[in-house]
Order: sequence, then structure tokens, then C-alpha cells
Amino acid sequence: MRRRHFMQGMFASGATALQPWSRPSIAMGESFNSVPFTVAELSQAIKNSEISASAVAETVIKRVEASSALEAIIAFDTEGLRKNAKAADRALLEARPLGPLHGVPIMLKDNIEAIGFTNTGGTPALHSYRPLRNAAVTQKLINAGAIIAGKANMDELAGGGSTNNPTFGRTRNPYNIKHIPGGSSGGSAAVVGGRIVPAALGTDTAGSIRTPAAYCGIAGFRPTQDSIPTSGIVPLAYSRDTCGPMATTVTDVALLHNVLTDNLAPVTAKSLKGVRLGLPAAVFQENLSAAVTNRLEEVIELLRDEGVIFVDEDIPNLAALVERTSLITLGGAFRMDMSQYLISREIDVTFDELAEQIANPFVRGWIEPFLNPQDDVRNDYADVMTNIIPALKRTYRDYLSEHRLEGIFFPTVPVTAGIEINIDGDLIIEGAEVPSGIWLNIQNTGPASLWGGPGLSIPAGLSTQGMPIGMELDGLIME
Repeated sequence: MRRRHFMQGMFASGATALQPWSRPSIAMGESFNSVPFTVAELSQAIKNSEISASAVAETVIKRVEASSALEAIIAFDTEGLRKNAKAADRALLEARPLGPLHGVPIMLKDNIEAIGFTNTGGTPALHSYRPLRNAAVTQKLINAGAIIAGKANMDELAGGGSTNNPTFGRTRNPYNIKHIPGGSSGGSAAVVGGRIVPAALGTDTAGSIRTPAAYCGIAGFRPTQDSIPTSGIVPLAYSRDTCGPMATTVTDVALLHNVLTDNLAPVTAKSLKGVRLGLPAAVFQENLSAAVTNRLEEVIELLRDEGVIFVDEDIPNLAALVERTSLITLGGAFRMDMSQYLISREIDVTFDELAEQIANPFVRGWIEPFLNPQDDVRNDYADVMTNIIPALKRTYRDYLSEHRLEGIFFPTVPVTAGIEINIDGDLIIEGAEVPSGIWLNIQNTGPASLWGGPGLSIPAGLSTQGMPIGMELDGLIME
């Protein structure tokens, strides 16, 4: 792996972030008609009449048909994609204003509403729900010229980490179909990692964009809390839910983020010289596998050579604060948030009916106390939201300020994608059986979800077994 290629793919937003490494076994090419299969490159090529939106759509259709082994897609509208691509081509001929995503097919996680598709949230009770309006993020994509290609599989109610969905199928990792893609946005990660579509949207409540991005060798971004609207998205926890982009390059992630936040600024790369990043060991460097440890050391050395200044300091009291907050903030308001969603979208399903039909035993197991929360659960949730979360935010803000940091750096997940053993979350990880290993998914991604800051998982090469490894940057919270 050449140093310059690595740096371009990781930070300078090169055309194809995975170019230096082996492609996924199911991937059908990095480019289309010599145009890199990325959002930025495809859209520009369509505008320049180098390729047509219809030709791109046909390529996506063929890749969808060839990728059934991944079980990554819940809904795909072949004729709708063709119709919208032809409309994009007409708009170009008629010299109409064109958006930054013009003609590019993008997939949505199946908890993000889009007219013409069901929005199941991965759960049986919503299997026939067809929204009459788009989610806010869907409409922003369409307004920017994107074409909604279909809906990607997910963990039920966004409450798992393997995208093994009893109702809609078990999604596979595009690098090795025996391995999980992560979750809960595993379908979105698999269709991008497998080069079926150039980008997708996922949702992230505790790591559900960043973990599958790391496992599937792509970039995934959890935005600052509340910076992107979540209306029209099936909730898990409004206090922590976010929606963000997943793509093969950092350029595409930045472009999509700009669209979702109505930011017209051009995407530019920044020099790393003098950038100060925290390198906390507590929490973030615990339970690391040998493959991830080795890659972390290599990446740190590369970044130091590029001018990054690392500060080896832990975030004070982080482990205790995170332990106090994790599940209670995921499920503490689930009944209230889900009931609000069902009523606001005029869905003819009650919360109790939805809860009764939860199909995934793993999801039901951890969420059970929150379906009909007792006083102790309510009191714990109120204490966490009133006292613990503000303390955690202050701790992170003070840590960055004290050490004059722009963010922190760590492995997105402490391990590579494992092989699922049973419904209790046990995994085989790099040859070893790890009971409840699925919870390692959110060990490192959880803290940013709690303090509300942005987190970017970046592809950082492959293990010796050929499985992707991701590194994460958690940045400053933009007030």
C-alpha cells in the first residue's frame, strides 16, 4: 500500500478511496466507462454529456440483479429508476438547472421514507406502510438531482448490529459473504461496498453508520446531532438518532453532507500539517484485535509523517459516564418516540401492535424493558438526560479545549467483521469465538452518539484475511 495513495484515499478525498487495495469479491468494478463510480464523478460526467443518466441506471440495474447473494436490498424499482434517469437526461438536453447530484442513483436505508416505496423500519408491523410524502432528507436528495434507487436492508427497528433480519433477510459482507456487514445500516453499507450504487443514506443512533462503513470498506459519516433533519425517519431514540451519508470516498460523503445541510460551499481538502488530534487509549483502544492494533500503529505513523500532532491523553472519567448512559438513552424513550412517529405519519398501527410483532429475538431482548417502562426505568432515563449527558458533553468539550485539539482519532471498531453464531450476538472474530461480540460494534462509536458530535469512519485498508478496517475521526461539535 503506497503512502500517497493511502493519504489521498483517507483524507484528501481522492477519486476512489479503495483503489490501493483488493476489491470486494462481489464488486463489479470501480469505474463506469472510465468514469470512477462515485457520486461526484458520475454527476459531473452526466452534466458534461460524457455518459448518460440512463446508462448509469442500467449499470445499477445489472449490478442489483448480480448481487442477490448479498441480500442487501428490500425494495428496488427498476422501471422507476429508468423513468427518472430518462427525465434527468431530458433536463440536460433542455438546459434546465442541474443539482450537484444530478442523475446519480442513491439507496436509502429502509427506515427513511420515500414516495413509491414501503418504509418498513425492518419490522413486520410496518411491512405494508407506504408513505405519502418523502422524509426531509429524501426530498433534499431529489431536489439536488439524485434518483432514489431503492431501499436497503437493516436490523429490525435499527436495534441490532449484524443486519440479520428475520423478515427481510440476512445481509452479507461484500468482502466475504460469510461475515456480517455490521448494522444497523448494514444493507446501505453492503450496496456501497459492493459497488452496486455509488452512495446510500443510513441512520446512526449508536454507531449504525460508522460500524458497517468500517466493516464494508467505505466511508460513513454521523453528523452533529440535529444538523440534519430526521422527520420522516422511523425513530429508535430521537435524542440520539441521526441520518448521514455512506460512500466510497470522503469527497462524496462531504458532497452529500453539504446537500443534506443546505450548504453550498465547495468540497475542498485540507492540509494535515499541524492538525492536533487526541489519541485516547481508555475505551477506544480496549479489546483491539491484532489486525486492528497493527493497522492503527501504521496509520498513526503515516499521519505523523503528514504533519498530524497526536496527543496521548485519555478523556477523563469517560468509561464510567458511557457505562451509565448506553442502553438507557437508546431505549428510555422508545415507546414515546415510536408512538409519536406512528401518529404523526397516520400509520394504522398502534405501538403495542408494533411491539408485539418484533421478530428479532436479539432486538426484543434488549428493548423489552423499554416497551412498557416502569418507574425505575423512567427515573434512570430522566437522570441520564438531565445530569449524565450534559456532564459527558462538558467533559468532551473541556478535553478538546485543554489540549487544543480538533478532534480525536481511534479505530472505528476494535475488530474486523465477524461471523455470526447465534441470536445472542456471539461472533467468531478473526478465528476466535467471542460471546456477545456484537456489542463490540458500539464500543468506540457510542461516545460520539452521546455527546452529539460528528464522527467519520474512513477506510484504512484490509487485514491479512482480506477484511476491511476503519479508522474514525470524531470532531468538534459545531454549535
